[in-house]
Amino acid sequence: MREELEFYDLKNKRRFKSAEWRIEAKQGKGKLRYFAVAKIPGAAHEAWRILQQDFATAAILDAPKINPFKPTSPVQPGMFVGRLDEVIRLERALLQTRSANPSNFMIVGERGIGKSSLLFYTKAIAEGEIPLRGEGLKFLVIDTDIDQTTSQLGLVKKVEMGLKHALADSEKARSLFASLWGFMQRVEAAGISIRPEIQDQADEGSVEEFAYSLASTVNRLCSEEDSVEMFTTKYDGVLLLIDEADNAPPSLHLGSFLKLLLERLQRRGCQRLMLGLAGLPDLRTVLTSSHPSSLRLFEELELQRLSPEEVRAVIHRGIDTANKATSTSVAITSDAEDFLVSISEGFPHFIQQFCFSAFDTDSDHIIDEKDVMDGAFRRHGAMELIGNRYYRGDFYERIKQESYRQVLRIMADHLDEWVTKRQIRTKFKGKDSTLTNAIQALRDRHIIVSKEGERGVYRLQNKGFAFWIKLYTTSPEDFASHSA
Repeated sequence: MREELEFYDLKNKRRFKSAEWRIEAKQGKGKLRYFAVAKIPGAAHEAWRILQQDFATAAILDAPKINPFKPTSPVQPGMFVGRLDEVIRLERALLQTRSANPSNFMIVGERGIGKSSLLFYTKAIAEGEIPLRGEGLKFLVIDTDIDQTTSQLGLVKKVEMGLKHALADSEKARSLFASLWGFMQRVEAAGISIRPEIQDQADEGSVEEFAYSLASTVNRLCSEEDSVEMFTTKYDGVLLLIDEADNAPPSLHLGSFLKLLLERLQRRGCQRLMLGLAGLPDLRTVLTSSHPSSLRLFEELELQRLSPEEVRAVIHRGIDTANKATSTSVAITSDAEDFLVSISEGFPHFIQQFCFSAFDTDSDHIIDEKDVMDGAFRRHGAMELIGNRYYRGDFYERIKQESYRQVLRIMADHLDEWVTKRQIRTKFKGKDSTLTNAIQALRDRHIIVSKEGERGVYRLQNKGFAFWIKLYTTSPEDFASHSA
């Protein structure tokens, strides 16, 4: 319980006391002022009183502070900002599927651009957590992902497990599920392993049975009569979400597998299954490498960076969320907000991490430019954490030759601006052939970007990569000079 303070109700010209008050900080005329704010009994307005700085500081230190930003997980639906065009297209696809005209989609974009968060938001819409045009949808959602060890039978098993978990509410549902999906037990009993390390392919018969079982399950879930009798509720459709789809190994033949599966489902009258994929831009190549026409199955949504206005909306929503959770309000200066907009470069993950670190660094409930700077560049700060997640692998694991890293260090001097091969050559210490090979390898690995329509012009993916290279990597020459 806080100390009881006396307040004055200007409107009703009366005094009252309250122990339930929060602290607000206001910047004005170069000076920060603190106020206690309390609700007025029996009134809709609030009363404010000035606090001495020492008193306000002590109260702030006693108050708990809940960090609302989450850099290590997809953004919760309530914190989701932007992507209006993409959300409208996904909502339209859900409505199409509910009307037995399924529309599949694939979300592609750079790392940290918000693909998983958009999948999470789509799931919330499909399950009715977020109303769509005043009504709640009722889709059964199966969400899974793919890694380098996923086999066709392993992917089938993931779908089966998702359905089994969702439909195990009644004895009738369990019995029906066992009869429709019994082929999986027969497959394993026959000695075809679904262990991912063995990478076995599903034979034609298994894929056919999978399509039959999936079609029968979806059709019953969406049937007015069967769904109520077996599953206690009728579903609008089934949404299958596959994240990290660009990780699919060649042995999975993902494009071919999905194309044949969807064609078999269509032949069996299954019109209520919607398929959504998400992955890096390489997903296009992953799909077409196993079947050239597999891209036609999906409406592509390529995510771009958030606009400065959308980044500001993320910051404000986070601050508002924090202030609703505690009695002491947190504020942010305009300079700090501008710095966060600039340094995050519109990447949703970067926004979350830089905001999290700035919020964590702040000690007076006023996030200023120094808090952002310290939170970003201190030891184990935002820049180092982002680098470990996104850049270190590209710089050290995917590049084995120091000459390739030399090219990246030269390009980092230009941040994410376009730089010509001629400019790089003036600083490169090595043969022309080595430089050519380095640039080709960096392009093929999507570590640098080529300028469309111009030969010999390149840039790094973003400024953050350049900052990280300059701050957290040392060339052998620099290391030797410092050691001497």
